Parts: sequence; structure tokens; C-alpha cells
Amino acid sequence: MSSLSAIVLTNNSFSTLEKCLESIKWITDIVIVDSGSTDRTIEIAKTYTDRIYYNKYINYGRQLNWALKKIASDWILVVDSDEAVTAELSKNIKELINGKPVPNGYYIPRKNYFLGKPVNYCGWYPDYVLRLFRREGAVYKDRELGSSVELKGEKGYLCGDLIHQPYRNLEHYFQKFNRYTDSAAKEILKRKHRIGIFHLVLWPFGKFFKMYILKMGFLDGVVGIVVCALGAFYVFSKYAKAWERKCRR
Repeated sequence: MSSLSAIVLTNNSFSTLEKCLESIKWITDIVIVDSGSTDRTIEIAKTYTDRIYYNKYINYGRQLNWALKKIASDWILVVDSDEAVTAELSKNIKELINGKPVPNGYYIPRKNYFLGKPVNYCGWYPDYVLRLFRREGAVYKDRELGSSVELKGEKGYLCGDLIHQPYRNLEHYFQKFNRYTDSAAKEILKRKHRIGIFHLVLWPFGKFFKMYILKMGFLDGVVGIVVCALGAFYVFSKYAKAWERKCRR
């Protein structure tokens, strides 16, 4: 039988961490890497595991690569502190680990919520993420934002949702929005030499059209309109920030 560890990255995550850890308490080795929480995050974490570490946050990929060095298990499940593993997904992971899985990694369908409401369209579901994988040979890309694990070999798909509730309210959304668009702008500047009307006008419009029409965001009602509009604004903002920084150079 293969062994399994879970990695959870935290930073002032007290509002969602308990639900997250409660959903994976069946995993005997839970590794938490905190980047300087000042709330009750560590207090909550201590009730589930004694494997709690501190590491200064540079980016998502580097933080997870640092965490991987703390683990000796055969398999790793990565769960963000604002996510929770459903009973169906837990059951399927247990059966997989107890068997003889062929693929080196598995994509998990993530069900995203926006302000407490599930988003079933807009391209938000199923939001497949590669979160269960063999430790050997696994490495994360060193990127400012949206890093994914790099694996050799075959990859499969699991049934059972990973529940993601990232925003308490719109104020919380825009706090994250500002950080994420800052990081996205840095990535843009690494690979683009010119930012123009195409990026600032056509790409945001195209994003809204794709989410609202092609991905049928209109079926999500009002929440669909809000999600699609904010998605378009995200694209505009990251390119606007990149343009501003390029002008200051």
C-alpha cells in the first residue's frame, strides 16, 4: 500500500482552515507551511497536525517546492487553505492509494463558489487541477502566479469535487485581486515587449464573451454576470499594470 501526505499552504487562513483540515483529517501526515500568519491560523493548525513549518513566501511554486522537501510519502495531495475535500473525493483517493495506480498524477474537478454561490458555468466548473501526484520527480514551475506541478508519465482524472470558496465578500475579493494582478503583471513583463490596445481592449472583451457566451455564464444568473465582468476586468487590470510598469522603466 502506498503512503500519502497532504500539503496545505497558509497565511492568515483562520476563516477557512478548519473546514479544510477537517476534510483531510483522515490523512495521517498533514504538512502545513505558513508564511507569517498573525491571526489564529497556527492555533487551528495545531489541533490537526504537529507538522507546521514557516517559510517566507516568494511565489506559489517555490513555496510548494520547499514543502515537497519535507515529505517522504509516495503520494502527495495539495489542498489550498480555502478548499475542502468532499466525501466522494476522499473515498476515491483512499481506494486509489490502496490499489496500484498507473498514472503518476490525477486531475481533480474543483467546484468554485463566488460569494457563497456555486458557479456552474463561466468556465469555472469543472475546473480541473492537478493536485494528487507521486512525490518522486514532482516539481513546481517557478512562476509568480498559477504554478502547476510538472510530472513525467501518464495522468488520470478522479471523480469527486474539491470545494473552493476563496472570497468572503467583495472587499476580500478585491484584496486578492490586487495581489493577483500585481503578480500577473510581473509575468507579462517577463515575456512581452509591447502592450497596446489589443491587450487593453480586445482581450478583456474577448474574455467576457468567452465566459458569458461560449462558456454559458448567462446560465448562472446574476452571479454569472458579476463573475464574467470581473474576469474581463482582471485581464484589463493585469495588462494596465504591466503597461504602467513598463512606462516607468
